[in-house]
Amino acid sequence: MNILTGNEINIKSLEKEIYDYACKLAAKDFSNFLEALDFELMKNRDKGLFRNKGTRKTCIKTLMGEVEY
Repeated sequence: MNILTGNEINIKSLEKEIYDYACKLAAKDFSNFLEALDFELMKNRDKGLFRNKGTRKTCIKTLMGEVEY
């Protein structure tokens, strides 16, 4: 992951590295948000109508890439 070539900075590679890093951070935050929302829905559901089937991992495709939660 060396983006420096001699004394010159490769702007394209730097831009790509920053974009990939930002997408990974955003995907992680989105995953945390979805998990918290799922927990709130589970906690506030009508327990007589909806049973708790537990948790399972799933993945959705977003602009940030695949987000697992």
